[in-house]
Amino acid sequence: MARKTLGYIELIWVCDSCGTQNPGAIKSCTSCGAPQPVNVSFLKVDAQTFNFVKDQALIRMAKAGPDKHCPYCGTRNPAAAEVCVQCGADLTVGATSRPAGGLVGTEAAPTMPAGGPPPTGRKPLPKPALILIIVIALAACATLAWLAGGLFRRSEVSARVSSVSWERQIAVEVWGPVEASDWAAELPAEAEIISCSSEYHYSSQNFEPNATEVCGTPYTVDTGTGLGEVVQDCTYQVYDDYCRYTINSWTVADSLVASGSDLQPYWPEANLSAQERLGQQTEQYLIRFSADDQTYTYRTSDLNLFRQAQPGSIWTITVNDFGAVSSAVPRE
Repeated sequence: MARKTLGYIELIWVCDSCGTQNPGAIKSCTSCGAPQPVNVSFLKVDAQTFNFVKDQALIRMAKAGPDKHCPYCGTRNPAAAEVCVQCGADLTVGATSRPAGGLVGTEAAPTMPAGGPPPTGRKPLPKPALILIIVIALAACATLAWLAGGLFRRSEVSARVSSVSWERQIAVEVWGPVEASDWAAELPAEAEIISCSSEYHYSSQNFEPNATEVCGTPYTVDTGTGLGEVVQDCTYQVYDDYCRYTINSWTVADSLVASGSDLQPYWPEANLSAQERLGQQTEQYLIRFSADDQTYTYRTSDLNLFRQAQPGSIWTITVNDFGAVSSAVPRE
């Protein structure tokens, strides 16, 4: 997230001794002369309009870093000072720098620009709702445990082959133009563009061509100098051309299917044109078993195993609590 500086505003501080409000850059109370305390809390002024500081000397002071307080007289000094402007004491040892970087004022935390992460704060749930959620979660865990137990708990069953079936498929692909879409920079060299439009592609921390700056609400950061830096959190939404195009490619146009209920599966015959070719081949074999008035189905792509499934032959099958067959082995 990029931080954008809009300008600087002068803050105010309240004298602990007499209650006078003083401009942030003034280091001693304008009424009683008391030094600005180390733990002073700055108040933001001109919250609605941000009356930005024009004095370049004050802006340079704000950018230089937080002021530091003399360890002997408490006077506030610029960040680069080595000798106290009030008592002449050495500031290279023992001086205390003002805290900086905190938000100034009582307004809500700054909002993130569009597309940024959502706020992390959430209102606590009422206690009854929390209890209900816990009960539901425990019930769901118990259900999952029961299902998992049934899936992983297996037993061996002696079963007889009652019937078999099979199906084989071959995809038929055709060569010709197909329509697709992608970002302009990613288009294949041989693509023929139909149309393009500018669309949001991604967000960047830095400015890029064809980018739109999107910023959140301004807020004020304490610089530790009596001035506040008014900033916004910004991102850059980058737009690129997204295009529809055509390109010649092999695509699935049809599927040849052969099926049967015997132990002699075969591949379907193909009568192809010059623009066609055979694509992916798939095969599936089903063996149905019966045991103790129960029917079980085993699916496999192992042709050698399938050809051993003579109807009436006895097999040992592994079954879970839900009747699913995980393995089948013919008996010798």
